[in-house]
Amino acid sequence: MTYTPIQRNIEPSLQKVLELTTPATYTVKLTGHHLDNKVFEITKGDRQYNFNSSAPILKGLQTHKEIQFESTDVVELSKENFSLFALGKYILLNNISYDGEFRQKLFSGNISSFSTCKDTAEFDNTFLRCVIPLDNKKPFDIHNFQRHYLTTPNKKSFDYIPLTISGETYYFIIYKLGEDYYFVIDSIQSSSLNQFQKKCFNALLALGFIKGNLIHDECFILSYDAVEMETPKNILFHSMRASVMTNQPTFTANPFSVYHDIDLPRDENGSITKEAKDKLYEGIYNFSIEVFSKLATLFYENEKLQRATLIFIQSHIASLEIRIPNYYVAIEAITGHIISNVATEKKSLNPIKDNEIANTLIKTITDIAKQTKEDKKLNDEDFNLEILQKNINKLNAPPNADKLSETFTQLGYNLTKEQKDILKDRNRFLHGSFLKTVGDDEAFREALHTSLRLQFMIAVLLYKLADFTGKIINYAELWSHITEKKLNEERLVKI
Repeated sequence: MTYTPIQRNIEPSLQKVLELTTPATYTVKLTGHHLDNKVFEITKGDRQYNFNSSAPILKGLQTHKEIQFESTDVVELSKENFSLFALGKYILLNNISYDGEFRQKLFSGNISSFSTCKDTAEFDNTFLRCVIPLDNKKPFDIHNFQRHYLTTPNKKSFDYIPLTISGETYYFIIYKLGEDYYFVIDSIQSSSLNQFQKKCFNALLALGFIKGNLIHDECFILSYDAVEMETPKNILFHSMRASVMTNQPTFTANPFSVYHDIDLPRDENGSITKEAKDKLYEGIYNFSIEVFSKLATLFYENEKLQRATLIFIQSHIASLEIRIPNYYVAIEAITGHIISNVATEKKSLNPIKDNEIANTLIKTITDIAKQTKEDKKLNDEDFNLEILQKNINKLNAPPNADKLSETFTQLGYNLTKEQKDILKDRNRFLHGSFLKTVGDDEAFREALHTSLRLQFMIAVLLYKLADFTGKIINYAELWSHITEKKLNEERLVKI
């Protein structure tokens, strides 16, 4: 069966985005405001738009309120039959000065969001496209993924990944125009702006989990009346949270990226032998479209998993004092989701298996506590029975480490003894301290090794939830030259 690429005319939309990045002069339109009809010189900045302007100085105490906008003001910025609209809360001052004659107030600031329509409700029930400008470097190697191909009217061919996020189809496209690359995410069904933004973010979050870099600086969202997405109806710019560039992927389809320092067998021509290549690529496949879609859907539908994944990615570049506790928090959040929503067999982990015996013991201890308080004639300040009762009621609760370990079993992954011990060691890192100081290199290496084991275990949980089967990166082995651990493990481990 021959695959027929879809056709997408993307460049007109990108040209519209590029037009908005050209420096321009706009006139403020806000009836009754001090800045009405004043000129803003607007230029594209880093993750925002910058503006410069001036206005006559009012007499009296200079509070600068006259050059600020109320958060709900809809400020129109107009030029040559074209307007941008920004809520006042997105227009922020950051510098104020005066001219030499003290007649004009000179000020500058930034604009973090605007659209070409007065009400962003106009984006609802339209076909939406998210464009994230990048630089002249590929954001990731799309050839690591299962993908399809699209063509353009001028016969260009580009890769894209079709994703199904919570029942809706999205095209995840890497497009190059000139020297620069762009993320383009298309919704091929009409959508609301809010849901589209959420699904785009979770697709980017899934990619960040897989490839190690969460690219999320800013975006342009374009609306269209038809699914062909030829001519945009409106454009919205929005500054987002800063990207997180860790360069620590959990997955690679290029085994040479993790075995680049290994001297592999070579033939008489100096090339790596076929047998060595075959062994290296054994069990290596391009990342599944279905798994990518399931990860994005999991994050979209479960805020707990979304936050855990954000913590996971951001912690890669944090200090060990922050990284390790954060990894434990992420594991607890994921396991909490598994216990509540996934686990089918509720295995009892309680120290006392018979609930009747446990309840009898709890009642007996409670009675002793009450009687002791009464016999000793102690008041609530000296004997807080209410707090004590809460702890007595938890007498038969299973150890937290056992609950964490059991979730791996529920997903069909058997932990090693070392991994179980690391889960038991959580309190030392959550409630203790670890400092990198001169002379404690051994403690640093041990903590780094712990963090890498936790990183792997979190990846296992999330991948298993998305029905992934394949090899993922084992950083404990890959970075063993730093931790000085003689592990003799594979750098790519099948889960």
